[in-house]
Amino acid sequence: MVTLMRKLFVGVLLVLTAHSALAGNNGRQAFSLWPDTGLTKCYNDSVKIPCPAEGDDFYGQDAQYKGPVRSYTSLAGGMVQDNVTGLIWEMKEHMDGVADYSNFHDADNTYSWCDTDSNTNGGYEGTCGTNDTKDFLSALNRANFGGHNDWRLPTIKELATLVDLSQSSPAVDPVFAATIQSSHYWSSTTSANNFHYAWLVEFPCGANNHLDGNKSSDHYVCAVRGGQ
Repeated sequence: MVTLMRKLFVGVLLVLTAHSALAGNNGRQAFSLWPDTGLTKCYNDSVKIPCPAEGDDFYGQDAQYKGPVRSYTSLAGGMVQDNVTGLIWEMKEHMDGVADYSNFHDADNTYSWCDTDSNTNGGYEGTCGTNDTKDFLSALNRANFGGHNDWRLPTIKELATLVDLSQSSPAVDPVFAATIQSSHYWSSTTSANNFHYAWLVEFPCGANNHLDGNKSSDHYVCAVRGGQ
């Protein structure tokens, strides 16, 4: 019997598997291990229950399977390395509710989605102009941030590895809590259903969504490197 809770668990697991609705720049990740989702509780259709034994109803929930423990290393110059995936993340700063586009690390800056490369934009370059993701990445790479010039937007799979479902608002490991907004973040992955949209992670709860991801909308970004 497919229950409401099973549907929810399937929704969580979609971030860990290939999805037919993902397209565009979604092939960079080279990591084979995923950090544990952080879920520790089991449920039936409506309430929390003791995690069931194999063969019982509701067996096989996320909380009954443990992945690699999350592990991060702070690097000099405002970066964090995920020791499970090997990805290196830009750390944001100055989360004070005031955007400052002269500082491309400002945690309050939002951007429209822009990728002019037809090989990676899923068939539509998005809304390019003032304060778009292409300009953000170009500024980061011109500055050779952290000694590197290969910073990019994460794919939806890469961005989803930041989600820690033991946390909320934002649903991230505490190492990121002061720099990741409890809001929507752009991935580089275009929706296969509509190339005017790209996939987002909603960090209040860690969900993945493309319905709110019109490429003309302004959302937060966090750059990544590695994993190729």
